[in-house]
Amino acid sequence: MRLPLVWRNFAAAFGRRHFERAVTKAAYTHVGPGLPPLHGQRAGALILGSFPSPKSREQGFFYGHPQNRFWPLMATLTHSPTPAWEDLDAKRAIIIGSGLAVWDVIHACEREGSLDSRIHAEVVNPIDALTEAYPLIHTVICNGKKSETLYQRHFAHLPLKQIYLPSTSNANRTIKEEALFACWIDTLRCVLEQ
Repeated sequence: MRLPLVWRNFAAAFGRRHFERAVTKAAYTHVGPGLPPLHGQRAGALILGSFPSPKSREQGFFYGHPQNRFWPLMATLTHSPTPAWEDLDAKRAIIIGSGLAVWDVIHACEREGSLDSRIHAEVVNPIDALTEAYPLIHTVICNGKKSETLYQRHFAHLPLKQIYLPSTSNANRTIKEEALFACWIDTLRCVLEQ
C-alpha cells in the first residue's frame, strides 16, 4: 500500500521516528471510576493521589505498581515488613492502623497512558463529603504536584491543613529515595501526633 503524498512528505521532512509517533499516537480515553476511599473510623489525615494508575486499577487497590515507593515507605513508617504486592489485607492494616485514609482527587477522567501530565477533563471525588463524614480528618497530604493542583482547584475552601509531599510514583526520580522517605516519614509522624 502506498501512503498518501501528505504522509510521505511528512515522513521525509521530519524523519521516520516522528512520522511513526504521529501516526500511532494514542488517543485520550475515558477512564474511571477510580477506587473507593480506604479509611478507618479514627482517620486523622487523608493522603490524596491524583488518579489510580492502570496497575492500581488492575489490582483494585491504591499504589498498585510494584515499583511505586508508597508501600515500602509506609512499612518503614510503621516498622512493618513491606507488604507483598498481592497482600491487600496487610496494606489495609497499615493505613487503618496508622490512623490514615487514602483516596484520589479524581473519580474519572480522560487520560493517555499513566502519566499525571496526560490527565484531562477530570471529575473529582466528593472529598468534602468524606471529610464531613469523618470529622477527625484534620490534614490532607497531597502525593505529588497533580494531586496538589487539583486539590487546590476544587477543594481549597475546605477548612483542613493541606501539605504537599513529593510523589511516591516510580515515574518521579527527581528526588533520591532516602530524601523522599525522610520527607514523608517526618511529615507523617508530625501529622499523626496532632
